[in-house]
Amino acid sequence: MRQTTYSVMMALALVASACGGFDNTPFRTGTVRGQLTEADPSVALVSLVGHPEVRGTVAADGSFVLERVPAGPGELFIVASADKAVRLPVVVPGGGSARLEDVVPRAAGFLELRVRGTARQELEEGRASVLGTPFQQQPLAKDGSLRVGPLPEGCYTVEASASGFPVKKTEACVTESESKEVKIQLPGTEDDVDFVNRGCATTGCERGTQCASDGRCVECLSNEQCAPGLACRDERCQTPLPPDTTERRPSPP
Repeated sequence: MRQTTYSVMMALALVASACGGFDNTPFRTGTVRGQLTEADPSVALVSLVGHPEVRGTVAADGSFVLERVPAGPGELFIVASADKAVRLPVVVPGGGSARLEDVVPRAAGFLELRVRGTARQELEEGRASVLGTPFQQQPLAKDGSLRVGPLPEGCYTVEASASGFPVKKTEACVTESESKEVKIQLPGTEDDVDFVNRGCATTGCERGTQCASDGRCVECLSNEQCAPGLACRDERCQTPLPPDTTERRPSPP
């Protein structure tokens, strides 16, 4: 009996070989069906960590279907509402369907990005992405700020960029209900000396800073630019010196 089975399998293999082989394309992906216990369909979505292009929406009753998911183990990235999300491991059968029941969303976290450029110059065409998630190429505000989320608890790679600067990547982890500040300093580049040297008269400065005559962005140039009770010293708003007091400076060598 074993010999007969072996002979039949060999015959099938030879026929398949003669016809160009088996087409296993339908078995490379599968479908994930699930049910969230709560969801806001106006913002809810389901995606696959590492494959943000694979995504689907969530119905009003919390049900979702995610198609063309690569077969094998993976992790779902689920946004249920404006403040709830969850990451969920899943094994997808090739050519089949995985079913997830009663998926409970959890409190989400947020990343408060603060992206800075060279010499505190205003960023042009600034963008940030959380790699492997649906949050891709999100525009930064003029001051380089961006609130990203809701994010399920976990660790992520954040990528920031702006016109004239190299891309900068950094790692950031967020817990449930956390709003975590992430400061990103974009590196300078010798390949774009013009951007760094052309000065704030062309690029502008971050909000709350002033453009000095040498092209640098500084905190202040005069007392009027400081809060009441402070004076502008060394281009910074500081407590005024007492009357008839000369600020000490380093002695020459």
